Amino acid sequence: NETVDEERWNDLVYPKEHNSRGEFVHSSCLMYNVSWNDSSVINNTLPPPTMSCIYGYEYDRSYYDRTPVTEQNWVCEKELYGTNVFAFVRVSEVCGTFILGQLGDRIGRLPVYLFSILTAIVGRVFAAWSASHYWLFALLAFIGSFSTNTSFQSPLIILMEISKDANRASLSLWQLVGWTSGICIAPLILWWMRDWFWFMILTSAPCILFYCFPQYNIESPRWLASQGRYGECLVQLRKIATINGRPLDLTEDQLRALIPRTEQEQTYGIASLFGGWHMSKLTSLLLLSWICNTIPTLTLFLMSLQMGGNPFLNNFWQGAVELPAYLLGQICCDRIGRRFTNSGAFLGATLACIPIVLLIHQPGHDLYVTVLAIVVKFFVCVTYFALYLQSVEMYPTSLRQTGTSFGIIVSNVFGAAGPYIVFLGTNYDIRLPFVVMALIGLIGATTSIFLPETLHQKLPETLEEGRRFGREQRFWTIPSRPATKTGPNRADADADERELEKLNKTTADTGDSGGGLVHQTPSR
Repeated sequence: NETVDEERWNDLVYPKEHNSRGEFVHSSCLMYNVSWNDSSVINNTLPPPTMSCIYGYEYDRSYYDRTPVTEQNWVCEKELYGTNVFAFVRVSEVCGTFILGQLGDRIGRLPVYLFSILTAIVGRVFAAWSASHYWLFALLAFIGSFSTNTSFQSPLIILMEISKDANRASLSLWQLVGWTSGICIAPLILWWMRDWFWFMILTSAPCILFYCFPQYNIESPRWLASQGRYGECLVQLRKIATINGRPLDLTEDQLRALIPRTEQEQTYGIASLFGGWHMSKLTSLLLLSWICNTIPTLTLFLMSLQMGGNPFLNNFWQGAVELPAYLLGQICCDRIGRRFTNSGAFLGATLACIPIVLLIHQPGHDLYVTVLAIVVKFFVCVTYFALYLQSVEMYPTSLRQTGTSFGIIVSNVFGAAGPYIVFLGTNYDIRLPFVVMALIGLIGATTSIFLPETLHQKLPETLEEGRRFGREQRFWTIPSRPATKTGPNRADADADERELEKLNKTTADTGDSGGGLVHQTPSR
């Protein structure tokens, strides 16, 4: 009997084909459908016919013990199953952001946030048990991703609406530090567990802890006041004051007198974002910028699974690069403004894609390609930081969550193309996703430069203020910090003193006997 080595055996059993890197390798899905006693095959007079593999599949388990793909054989004829689930997730985020984003401006930021956490827990935990039933799994993945954006967005908007103008970029940075920590830790946990099922449970169930601290779950006082709900606004202000250890001696009548009286504005959800030429232009430019940010973000995440090396470390480094990107984003946003930071970062991402296209087919350059992909991710994260600030700061209070959500909605519609862009790279030419990202970055750099600057600008409160926002700005102007007598902190102190005087005057005018607010700083 003749012994056949593994390579010779593979040549006898599997046909060869070109993979996405241009390499001529054995097929992963086809086998020869022949009897080796056939003289035409032995004499090479006819090419051997092929058929789909019928004896199952052998998976590379270097990094995973179990995934939905290996567990349910979502390969070959079913290769699009996994891609379709990613697309369903993006569509889910679109639907959830569309519905919950508008609800945030109608029923409040806090109810939307609490509902978002609940749907994420239920969808993800039950999806882990249902992979053997594809359409049920897809439905539960849809539910689990329905509130992905609003669970992150709602608390950020509350934070922005209770913060001083000078602190908005810093506070946004701290939220993103938490985000970055999570996406860095997650791949390391999966690397350790090697099992997708327990990973889903471990990363979903603990979210129930967000319901365990109701004293820290507050509604936006600014939003409540804009709805004329002064009593509830005062309750939230007192809750904030209590948490900060600062008593607040303010009555509802004093609060009504303190806040300028305006007619209740009638808004029409997303339609109000296109109320007038100027606001329509701002909304359209923001939408294009969101699209140009979201597609590369998702594509890079999925591409990290296709690159050489350890997929967990690839994901870890792509996550770790976000923290310095956000730090740089905050510094640049506070010094040269949101607009130039956003446009410059898009341009940097485009330039970083060019050498990847030139190197990725060259053998022995995996390390360089990985580093350059991380550089692309770095610049994309800088654009995200600037863009999120611009979205929150550009829309009036009554449309702030609707406007921010709409940008995410539209970008996720286009983001659903991300898995298919990766599919092109996997099955045709691995350079194609980077060519697409370079072109998208160029579009993003062009559109974002025409947005108005929001640095040192007061948040617009009314629709009319939103329609006028940025009209008088000159293209090359970077707004300077408001002039102060003794430094930037003096400006904040002066503003606080003016508000104190106003509060105390209101107290005196209403005849309140509880004393003034002489020794405290009002919450914002």
